[in-house]
Amino acid sequence: MIFSINNLLQIGFTDPKHLKAVVLASKDKTTITKLYAVMIKTNLSAHRNSIGRIIASYARINDIASARKVFDELPHRGVDTFNAMIIACSRKESPFEVLSLYNQMIRESVRPDSSTFTVALKACVNLMDLKLGEQVWHKAVDFGYENDEFVGSSLLNLYAKCGKMDKAMVVFDKMQRKDLVCWSSMLNGFACNGQPREAVDMYKRMQKEGIEEDEIVMVGLVQACANLGNPMLGLSLHGYLIRRDFDRDVVVQTSLVDMYTKNGHLDLAYQLFKKMSHKNAVSWGALISGFAQNGLVGNVLEFLMEMQSCGFEPDSVSLMSALLACAQIGFLKLGKSIHGYIVRRLAFDQVLGTAVIDMYSKCGAPSCARTLFDRMDSRDLISWNVIIASYGVHGYGKEALSLFLQMKETKLKPDNSTFSSLLSALSHSGLVEEGRYWFDLMINEYKIQPSEKHYACMVDLLARAGRVEEACELINSMNAEPGLAVWVALLSGCHNHGKFLIGEVVAKKVLESNPDDLGIHALVSNFFAMEEKWDEVAGVRKNMRRTGMKKVPGYSLVEVNGDLHAFLMGDKSHHQHENLKSMLDNLYQDMRGTRCLQKSEFGMI
Repeated sequence: MIFSINNLLQIGFTDPKHLKAVVLASKDKTTITKLYAVMIKTNLSAHRNSIGRIIASYARINDIASARKVFDELPHRGVDTFNAMIIACSRKESPFEVLSLYNQMIRESVRPDSSTFTVALKACVNLMDLKLGEQVWHKAVDFGYENDEFVGSSLLNLYAKCGKMDKAMVVFDKMQRKDLVCWSSMLNGFACNGQPREAVDMYKRMQKEGIEEDEIVMVGLVQACANLGNPMLGLSLHGYLIRRDFDRDVVVQTSLVDMYTKNGHLDLAYQLFKKMSHKNAVSWGALISGFAQNGLVGNVLEFLMEMQSCGFEPDSVSLMSALLACAQIGFLKLGKSIHGYIVRRLAFDQVLGTAVIDMYSKCGAPSCARTLFDRMDSRDLISWNVIIASYGVHGYGKEALSLFLQMKETKLKPDNSTFSSLLSALSHSGLVEEGRYWFDLMINEYKIQPSEKHYACMVDLLARAGRVEEACELINSMNAEPGLAVWVALLSGCHNHGKFLIGEVVAKKVLESNPDDLGIHALVSNFFAMEEKWDEVAGVRKNMRRTGMKKVPGYSLVEVNGDLHAFLMGDKSHHQHENLKSMLDNLYQDMRGTRCLQKSEFGMI
């Protein structure tokens, strides 16, 4: 039966029991406003849940302003009206408003209930504010909700999202009733916080207890398999998803594409992506990001253009991957184009701004990187770290130090990465004393314990300057066993400065680490060759052959008028090869005539 508004009002207000149905039937602002006016006139506004339902009705039509006006005009507010307003703000993704209302509720001595604490904890999750979330939890305990399953589930989600999986596990184990949401929070929490084995174990425990999984659980499990780097487990999981008919979900499919790219199965990732019946910007982003991380720059740029031709606007993930690809090959022209696209189409936030700065730096345009950095409205620590590293890569150690000092004046506190960038910059510029000074200050004033990377930077700094003995003393002072990067930095210094006695010991340390980098084996071989220890040279090369190592041909990449030209050793395929060869011969003769070419240490021109 269809009622007019007058009929609804007449039927609804003859009996308060009909009030809920009448309010729920209201779908527009005018009707809700009339209902509210009649409720005030007939004194039904004093009925227990009536005003809360009016607030919820306004929220349901996305009129939060009217809902808040009704709430603020109330002389007395109870838990129902507070909860209605809190839930309305939560659905509008306004966590600050939620917590403001929660605090107002506490100040006005209105007793919160389970719904209040559940939504307040959700707001803390959205803000990633663990400290405030724990304060809400302690208040919930004070009001007797320690064992409430909804409050407990929200607390569990807070700990999982904030990376406190040990605390999440305590809450989980104490829960008398664990629903699918709790299991999902735990499994995804482990997967997102770098504990993939624990995520897989949680899934096994879930199966053992007979809990039926859903798509959200399976996405977490796929992510865990991706982080484990176990291709066979990933393939097995994919087969299970097909059998359970989960593989048609776009989120699950996207997570599988991400898993295959992370495990190096780019062909499988692309095949799966092509078969997806429904693709979105996130799917494209996963494919583009995966290929970029595997160094397949050409594919990345091809996918980016194909994505746009299919009607999808590249999101920040896709664009950051494209910027990474440009940085890897030094494709400045395309990088500038992407920069322009971001400025025209997207909000130029700190994350994208920092990615563009990094691209300019790695494409050999540090001045552009600095100009963009200076124009940024707000700079976080990552932005500072990137620009400091940028100057270091280009050998501008003093400029990097100057930027570091400017950063200190902003009251930002340098972290591990900041000092890694600074020490690396000082190393590339040979600023030994400055490096030693800031390394000591990092430990003594900033209370940052040196990591492997910090030690590698310092060893490289000292070894480059020929102070190999000091570098050895620093290594001996390390609390942990030095890693490969430290030994390689020291061996490079020994090679460059002819420190044979120390170098022999270091070379053996390097080989004991079983490096899979051919360049490191070449460094060891060259060191022994310089010492004329040909048996050791033969041993290194024999080991390289035995393990099947092959040198990947290096190439030079030059951008000319926006086009990229690649040149490999001995390659004659370039269409201007003969002209280039002639030009190089002329330059070579000119250099010989002006005595630019000097004899090497082995007497070879």
